[in-house]
Amino acid sequence: MNEILVTTKVEKPFHSGAGVYLNQVGSDPVKIGFDIEDYARTRGAFDLAAGELAYFCTIVYGCDKLVKRDAGVGDRWTREIAIEIPVSDPVRWETCKDDIETMLEFLTGDIWRLAFVEQRIPIFGSAFKKLRRSYRSKRSVTGSAVSLFSGGLDSLTGVVDWLEENPKESLVLASTYDHHAEPANADQKRVIPSLHAAYPGRVIRFVSRAGLLAKGGDNNFRSRSLTFLGNGVLAASFVGEGTRILIPENGAIALNFPLSSARSGSLSTRTVHPHFIHLFNHVLRELGYSYRVENPYQFMTKGEVLASCRNQSLLRSVYQQSVSCGKRKRRGNWHDTRARACGHCVPCIFRQAAVKQAGFDDEHYGCAVSVRSRWGKSDLLKPNGDLQTVIDFIQTDLDRDTIWQKLRSNGRLDRHKKADYVDLIVRLRAELSTWLKAIELI
Repeated sequence: MNEILVTTKVEKPFHSGAGVYLNQVGSDPVKIGFDIEDYARTRGAFDLAAGELAYFCTIVYGCDKLVKRDAGVGDRWTREIAIEIPVSDPVRWETCKDDIETMLEFLTGDIWRLAFVEQRIPIFGSAFKKLRRSYRSKRSVTGSAVSLFSGGLDSLTGVVDWLEENPKESLVLASTYDHHAEPANADQKRVIPSLHAAYPGRVIRFVSRAGLLAKGGDNNFRSRSLTFLGNGVLAASFVGEGTRILIPENGAIALNFPLSSARSGSLSTRTVHPHFIHLFNHVLRELGYSYRVENPYQFMTKGEVLASCRNQSLLRSVYQQSVSCGKRKRRGNWHDTRARACGHCVPCIFRQAAVKQAGFDDEHYGCAVSVRSRWGKSDLLKPNGDLQTVIDFIQTDLDRDTIWQKLRSNGRLDRHKKADYVDLIVRLRAELSTWLKAIELI
């Protein structure tokens, strides 16, 4: 059992409440980077309960990063993580502890044991409130909904679609970044100016830093998107009761369909899986929040998301500024290390197939898998096994019942929507096949 005691400490600079530390037996305390200054620089009251949820999500992500995957038991993969977390109202959190543990177990594949205790040093105590009052630069929050904004292509398209569908309303974007992970903050900053130019005065962005100040032991980032959801709830608290929190992600990636038996359950995040969204919304209700998380693209492939965008001219002009890569820090096998994306991980492969499907211009990648004149097929498959896995996925015979069984093995789904989910995977296979044939890999 990996036991972690969370402690808080008043310290300076005091941008985001008390300092938060993870204390593991036999190790020095590790500080959490929990910087929500953007939220602190707002007019009006600060919702302490919503802030505490963002704090909780960051703690989970920090613990997930702190404990090495090989610290598991039995299979040396599944970890047991016990955390004692100080909160303002332990009884409130204890009432839904079992459901939170179930949610986290689905998210990371580990066994979680949570204990909530009374805070001796409040995360948002008098020092935090005093600092908020001292800020000279403050802004009012106006908006009708919140959208999680990662800097990826789906989140970009989701913002554009919502603004087009609601031409008289504004949207709040909730972003987080961890500088030990992919450079998400730079991705977001690169895209934001185009959104401000196209929709002046209608987009407000909140960004926070979440993660360990040290690097941590695990590098799967399975729970990183949980910090986006926590900050989405915090952003929604400024908008009002009943606010929708959009998490735009194409349904094919959200379902985490096991492309091979070896990859079953191994993708980096399950935060947008329909079952996880159901669990998270249930926990929100138990904690007393009225917000609701929704994925507007749950039954669409990435190519369909692009092709159906309500502002094609804008998306075509800016989509290459977004990044969907999951392996940008592993550039050793790249042909061009100046590129923003690898081109050979599953998200990059899905993106290239989507761009082809939607008729967008080809993009530049670190490994240009479409250029067979310079590199042979065997060389293209070297960086990792993802490209070969996708090829095998396309060339394996899968009937509709088998597709459904594989989907259900990777997470609970509503059987009344079986046809919708199976059709989505059928269309995904066709989308990937079209691209692979175009570049002569099948």
